[in-house]
Amino acid sequence: MKKNFSKMAIAGALIGVLTVGGVSTVALATGDAYQNYKDAALKTVAEQNMTVTADITVRQDGAVTISGSTAAQIDGYNQYSSSQMQVNGETIDMESSTVGGTTITRIGDQYSLANQADKDHGRNDSEQFSTSSSTMKLVEMVTDLLVGDVKTHFTGSGDTVSVNLEGAQIPELLNVAASAMVEQSTNNSGKTSREYDFFGDMFENLSITQNVQVKSIGLEAELKDGYTTKNIITIVLTGADSSGTVHEIELNCTADIGNIGVTIPATIDTTGKTVTEATR
Repeated sequence: MKKNFSKMAIAGALIGVLTVGGVSTVALATGDAYQNYKDAALKTVAEQNMTVTADITVRQDGAVTISGSTAAQIDGYNQYSSSQMQVNGETIDMESSTVGGTTITRIGDQYSLANQADKDHGRNDSEQFSTSSSTMKLVEMVTDLLVGDVKTHFTGSGDTVSVNLEGAQIPELLNVAASAMVEQSTNNSGKTSREYDFFGDMFENLSITQNVQVKSIGLEAELKDGYTTKNIITIVLTGADSSGTVHEIELNCTADIGNIGVTIPATIDTTGKTVTEATR
């Protein structure tokens, strides 16, 4: 089961990577498509209140290893997420809720609780994350650096923006970033809570652990009412396992964003449940 949990954690990470990836590519587009998508993506991120639903499929060397769906309700630092994933034929059901710095996680019928060091995080802090904030400006600058000269590969049609990159079109810095992410996650240690163990060890059983390269990236995004409302993303990675054998991993995610500005995150009812408390 530990191996399956680790693979489930990979999927959880991919949700974040793929969903944020759709927003992170805002600086790639050019002309009107660039400006429209950039404005919509930054406006969506700055809102900090939305519901995201995503369908995810992970294939390794052509075979489906992970598939399922997830939903996240976000209101600043108060958040709720639930996922149902199929990993090697087994269904894994989990949910997580963060309110006022306290996170409750359920994996199957097991519950855990973790208190964050800073319990003052909340809506007031998230409101500082505006389109004119220094953080957002830094995101734009870093994205521009990562994408290099591939801006001309983006196309726009109506409210849809799309791009497909492969081979030499992939910015080298993006390959470096992907490799560093895998290596950092693989070498992560010092976990003290079950929740942190679950997510922190997410790449332990991922086949590719070295020489990671982004083989191709595909993105199709839809805009509505000034927001990004849909991202369809496909990323293909190649790399070697610890024995040097090369593998190919294909990540597919369709993420829909809605209820912007009106999302109220659910909470997890632990009445009558045994909850294991831990600190990170």
